[in-house]
Amino acid sequence: MIDRLRLTALSGQGGCSAKIGQADLAEVFAGLISPSGGDLLVSAEGMDDAAVYRLTSDLALVATTDFFPPPVDDPADYGAIATANALSDVYAMGASPLLLLNLVGFDLAVLGPAILRQILEGGRAVAQEAGCAIAGGHSIRSQEPLFGCAVLGRVDPARLVTNSGARPGDRILLTKPLGTGVILNAHKQGVAPAPVLATAVATMRRLNRAAAESMVAAGASAATDVTGFGLLGHAHNLAVASGIRLQLRSEDLPLLPGARDLAAAGHLPGGSRRNLELARSRAAISERIELELLQLACDAQTSGGLLIAVNPAGAARIRSSADGVTEIGEVLPSVPGAPPVELI
Repeated sequence: MIDRLRLTALSGQGGCSAKIGQADLAEVFAGLISPSGGDLLVSAEGMDDAAVYRLTSDLALVATTDFFPPPVDDPADYGAIATANALSDVYAMGASPLLLLNLVGFDLAVLGPAILRQILEGGRAVAQEAGCAIAGGHSIRSQEPLFGCAVLGRVDPARLVTNSGARPGDRILLTKPLGTGVILNAHKQGVAPAPVLATAVATMRRLNRAAAESMVAAGASAATDVTGFGLLGHAHNLAVASGIRLQLRSEDLPLLPGARDLAAAGHLPGGSRRNLELARSRAAISERIELELLQLACDAQTSGGLLIAVNPAGAARIRSSADGVTEIGEVLPSVPGAPPVELI
């Protein structure tokens, strides 16, 4: 029966675990990206979250896109999570979303129009919450369902937040707990406890809007969102772009309920395994850290939180004004020859 068909059974990896690995992307895109300069304030060479193009002295356009196979079986949750995930790139730049275009890959003959409508309705609910118009989109026939959005936002260039401004002495904040990758992988295998999955879904549906507004008001130095490359992968991008070193405290990493047990049971998706292999080659990792905690530090997140660098006073302000924010480390001066990220 169509109504009993699990969406996650139609994909190899769902959510941001399906992303191509960082190292592979860097090799493929070498020399193909227009560098920042002039009115192109932010391009992809620094692995930032969105492109930014200046239109006037006080107005810039922010553009991003994101889509993936279904991470969950509920169509409305799928649409909501994918939309929140795409909007997160705009929030990571300190910007406000204006409009989005839906991106759809779907096989109506297998799943039927009702399921596609539920996916789109889930996305619409989140877009409405964000105050973002849905202005159309594009669809193709695809045996593996795909859904996401291209999003346009606006920002005053003077208030733009990128991943390249972190300064020694800044505190590092994370706005959502880790572990969606292992929980979604366990769900795909049918072994994720229902309360664990429900908490993860609620987290993934939650917008990063409040955290973004707080970080802008607090004068954040740098930010990025934590998605498919995992915490250590996105921290690496921020550290390299900023020319500093990040020291992250493993004991302070916030984890979703049940995530540590599922990681220990071996439910690490392929994207997270690739992240772990890369992190071991370019991050300084304390030998005392238990394997499952290290795995969660590398876990491919879907609709994860913002990773924010901000001065101590600003960090206190953000923690007091936005729910679920955790301080997990600090920014140190770079050391020649030392890895840019240290997990202690």
